[in-house]
Amino acid sequence: MGNPSTHILLLEDNPGDAGLLKETLVSEKSFPCRLDISQRLSEGLKRLSQEPFDAIVLDLYLPDSSGLETLSQVHHAAPHLPIVVLTGLGSPETATEALREGAEDFLSKDDLNGPLFTRSIRYALERHKLLTSLREKEERYFLAAEGANDGLWDWDLKSNKAFFSTRWKDMLGYSEEEVGDHPNEWLLRVHPQDLEKVRRDLEEHLSHKTPHYANEHRLRHKDGRFRWVLSRGQATIDPEGRPARIAGSFTDLTHHRNLEQQLALRAFYDPLTGLLNRSFFIESLSRALARLERNPSELFALFFLDLDQLKSVNDTMGHLAGDQLLIEFAHRLRNCVRPSDVVARMGGDEFTVLLEGLPQKAEAVVVANRILDSMREPFVLDGKENTTSVSIGIAFSGCGRRDADGFLGAADAAMYQAKTGGKARYAVFDGDHDPGRAREGNKNAPR
Repeated sequence: MGNPSTHILLLEDNPGDAGLLKETLVSEKSFPCRLDISQRLSEGLKRLSQEPFDAIVLDLYLPDSSGLETLSQVHHAAPHLPIVVLTGLGSPETATEALREGAEDFLSKDDLNGPLFTRSIRYALERHKLLTSLREKEERYFLAAEGANDGLWDWDLKSNKAFFSTRWKDMLGYSEEEVGDHPNEWLLRVHPQDLEKVRRDLEEHLSHKTPHYANEHRLRHKDGRFRWVLSRGQATIDPEGRPARIAGSFTDLTHHRNLEQQLALRAFYDPLTGLLNRSFFIESLSRALARLERNPSELFALFFLDLDQLKSVNDTMGHLAGDQLLIEFAHRLRNCVRPSDVVARMGGDEFTVLLEGLPQKAEAVVVANRILDSMREPFVLDGKENTTSVSIGIAFSGCGRRDADGFLGAADAAMYQAKTGGKARYAVFDGDHDPGRAREGNKNAPR
């Protein structure tokens, strides 16, 4: 049922054709509308700027314009209105071009009749309404995707061609023309360790095993580095039940992944020195003690170290210099042990080292003396040379302590013995005698 307010502008300079069209519309009672006629393009463009219309019927050849240029000017003046083009019987090429340039339909004047004309107008109105609705939906989708900062992709499985949005290319550092339309523009940039799972997840979705596709993987940026992305998509099925295309989005997860990594580092590492922290060290020591329960002959040593002059440096030079001392000491300590040994900062000026797989106790004494030797080189703090020392307590497996806290307490007691004995030395906890006793030693008198 036509809308009584349907308002049509007819651009036609032939009075006979214009009268016929108007008479045709009047005879169609099921499609009441109002038809206004302009004989020149300039007049029609002026009316379009001043009055509301629902559709345009256009003869391409007018006194002041001809051919597709007429359509172009009308479409530019009223891009929101459907246009039906009138053609001669012998100009099908022009009609086809008109459709490509934005016309909704075309009619041959030689075959024109009432039902055909009204059908064409109705079709143009409905088709234009549908296309406008689809464009609005697409615009909303793209705006939402752009607002979410996601890259879009669309893979035509039948032609094996893919579309990648400008944002997708920008995420990887590429300009619009630097990325083609083959799916390998994506797949060949996937990190080799992630590629198999990307392909498997895609295949599982395309074979109807999963309701949608989702995969986190790394993509190679133009600068050679990899960025983490979350790729999501869903396939459409053809009438035979086969996947025809799959489309979706890419979300850049690099920042999120970096934050996760930083949180993980904070959970296990001391932020100042980069050494492992107390929590991680306690776990490592607990595992070593658990292995000792299964194999009592296993030999390992725990060092408990305390910097002797940190408080003095903090008081006289400030905490920034004290931090420099801690950082440099951590570096020297790391260089005195094996790569496999666990080195940690327990807090303040206290450090620990876990030496596992020792052939004999003398090996631990060699390491202790190496640490003491490393302290002979002055520390440069705030441009000034400073000397300091370290006191070391050593507790060996089999010292009678069965849990991590007890074992740390034994090494701490030995460290205290070294400090009260003159500093700059080591002491070994003697678990066979008084739990508080320790044997002292230094570079010149190892025990």
